Amino acid sequence: MNKKVLYTVLCALIFSFFLTLTAGSARGRNLFISKCGQCHKTGGEAEPFAPTKYASIQWERFFSRSLHNRKKDISGLFTPEELEAIERYLVNHAADSSQPEAAGLK
Repeated sequence: MNKKVLYTVLCALIFSFFLTLTAGSARGRNLFISKCGQCHKTGGEAEPFAPTKYASIQWERFFSRSLHNRKKDISGLFTPEELEAIERYLVNHAADSSQPEAAGLK
């Protein structure tokens, strides 16, 4: 295989990797707004918050220990894939991340 073809294939693989990351983050954000936002809103069952409420390690610990279930059992409301996408979104936009997102639920 010549170098030009190899370079083109490598670039395509890198591009598709970053495209997948961006799509995953968008899915997590949409789930965060639509599903978490049902309760976490002004006047709702729980207070609104933004991803910057915690550092990334705190979000990871929150999800790995299922800490949400101390206040409300959400196991029947989310699939494991949805929780993973939401966690990834919150970690990627946490207070200590390279892309903190202060705008959260209202």
